[in-house]
Formats: sequence, structure tokens, C-alpha cells
Amino acid sequence: MQACLPRGCAGTNEALRGERVCLILIIITIGAWPLRPLPRNRYPMRPRVIGKTCIVLPLAATLLTAPLALASAPLKVHAPRLNDPEAPIFAAFTQETGIPIELVSLSMEELTSAFEAALASEAEPPVDVLMVVDTGNIHRLMEAGWLQPLESESLETRVPVELRDLEAGWSGYATRARVIYVNPDKIDWVPESYEALADERLAGKLCLGGGASAYNTSLMASVVAHHGEAAAEEWAEALVANLAQPAGGRDSELLQALAAPGDCAVTLANHYYYLRLLESENAEEQSTAEALKLVWPNQQGEGLEGRGAYRNVAAFAVAQGTPRAEQAVRFLEHTAGVAMQRDVAGGIFFPVVAEGVDEINAEQRLGHASMDTLSMRQLTGHLSKARQILARVGWE
Repeated sequence: MQACLPRGCAGTNEALRGERVCLILIIITIGAWPLRPLPRNRYPMRPRVIGKTCIVLPLAATLLTAPLALASAPLKVHAPRLNDPEAPIFAAFTQETGIPIELVSLSMEELTSAFEAALASEAEPPVDVLMVVDTGNIHRLMEAGWLQPLESESLETRVPVELRDLEAGWSGYATRARVIYVNPDKIDWVPESYEALADERLAGKLCLGGGASAYNTSLMASVVAHHGEAAAEEWAEALVANLAQPAGGRDSELLQALAAPGDCAVTLANHYYYLRLLESENAEEQSTAEALKLVWPNQQGEGLEGRGAYRNVAAFAVAQGTPRAEQAVRFLEHTAGVAMQRDVAGGIFFPVVAEGVDEINAEQRLGHASMDTLSMRQLTGHLSKARQILARVGWE
């Protein structure tokens, strides 16, 4: 009996004359080989036979084993803010698709070194999927060449265009708003817009995080997008003039400073820091929350005055050069699915997809607010000018 590729099995060697049966190796690639008897002489090219053994080309083994290897290999994900392998976002994906997830724990320095080495040698990247928070950080990865474009009708249909950039290689998973906080006991006037933070009545009362923060850089880029470079720089200069102390500190530290005795009466921070305080079982953190008031900016008025609160995105992106790009795209589609977006809505963030989501915890606790619909892609185009402005005005 002879073993050969399915290109006709009759031998031309006299030693094979009279044999009528051969073993066909069916190789499944993109399309399955027809599972039916093949008519004799249908294929004019016949396998080369040595003795009674057909030569199976090495390509056959490659075609057979490569898809199986990719299918069984885990999808490597770098998501330092979601480091629980049993979290629903990972466990549900594996259950639905059979594709295992491997969470890769690397510092940003280690990840950068590994990506630079992979790009230089055109080798496989250290991860297949990256979780990236804030457009400023996404832009840095794009400039470094870490991301590759993707195509997905599902993401195009479900995720709003302003919260994705498939050509750049990423799609939004959740959003967060950067809002105003005040301590009513320290101020008798409440700013209700980003523009109002430049008011002289806040002189010596405003506390802000550093200008190098991705959150503040992206906010600055949104002001440039809406008002233009010159007006944005005037706004930034006025904010620096209103500072009660040198810019710096994390959002959580700024909220503590507002609640504590001192000059800090107004600040900017992401919405979820306050939500964490509200939901905390720690008495001190609850006391901090009670001392503060969250102000949703730009909710009233015409034009830019009523454009809504500035928001940014937490996204997942496909790594440049991954051999598991198809599986990576499936994971991104999974994160935008109804079940995962409900999971987002039940936590401290806002979902990127409203369809199928009945309740959003952040809205229930903090109130409904309209959001600025500025596209993240547009925002990216103003980041460079934003950094230059922050440096010129001394918001460091």
C-alpha cells in the first residue's frame, strides 16, 4: 500500500502495477479537501514514487501542523490593570472560543525593550494584545510602531467611530470622564465648565496634576481641538496662574488635598476616583467623598459651553507582527460584546457600547451627564501641540 498526497494514487512504477488502493493524507488548510472518492486520472500530475513509498513534501507537514499549533497556542495579553486570569473578560473568552489566555506581566521598561528587539529583528512580538489607557498612551505606541491595523465588521458596527481607530490597530473597551471637583466649604462660587477654571476668582485655589500626565495632556489636546492653539495656550496660562501649589500629584492625592484643610478648593480628576471613595467601606475615604462635590463640566449652554464632559478611552490593541492576529481580533470583538459591556457598566467605568446595557453604575451613583463626542482620532492629532503648550506655560 502506498501513502501519497491526494493528487491521484496510481503508480507508474512496474512494481506498483496492479495495486488499486492507496492511503490518502487529507490535509486541512483554508478549505477542506473534498471528502469523496477522486476519479482516476483527474489530476494529470502524479506523485513521484521511490520503491513503494510516495514522497510527502515537507510543505504538507507544515500546512498540517502550523494551523494546529496556532490554534493551541495561548493568546498573550498585556493588561496590567486587569491582572486576574479568572476575570470574566478572559475566562468567558476562553469558554466561548476555546482559545486560552496568557497574561504577560512585564513592566513598561521590559515591554519596551522586548518590542524594540522584536521590531528590529522582525521576530514575534512579546504579546499579541495590549490594553492601553488614554489616547496619549495609544499615540505613543502607534508612533513606536507597536500596533498593526485590523479589520472587523463587528467592531465597526458596535463601537462608536469616535471611540475606535481600526486603521491604527485599536478599539475602545471602556471610557472615563475627566471632571471638576470642588470643596463647597472652601469656595462660594462653583466653576461649571473647563473654561471657567481660568476665572480669576479661583486664584490661589486651584490644584492640578502634572502636565506630563497622559490624562492632562489629552485634556489639553481636546481644548486645542475645540478652541485652537492660541486660545488653548491662554487658557493654560490662566490655570497655571490660579494654582495654589505647584502642579503635581495623582488624582487620588488631589481629592484628599481638597478634603483636607488648606488652600486647594478646586481640581480636575477622573470620575472613578470619586466613585471608589463613595463605594469604599473605609470610613476615612467615605469622609473624603462627603467633603467634595463632583461637577459635570459643560452641561449647559450653546456651542462649546454645552459640548459635554471630556472623556477618554481604555482600549485593546493588536500588536504588530503577531502570528495570532485573527485570534487577537476575536478578543477585541469579545470585549465589545453585550456581556462584557454589561460587565463594564456594572463597575466604575462607562461602557463604549450602550446597546444591550440597561444600567450603568457610574450614572446611578454620579448622575447622568452628556459627553463630548470629540473623536479620539481627532484628539491624537493635537497631542503634539498640547505638549508644547504645557511646556511653554510651565504646567509641568
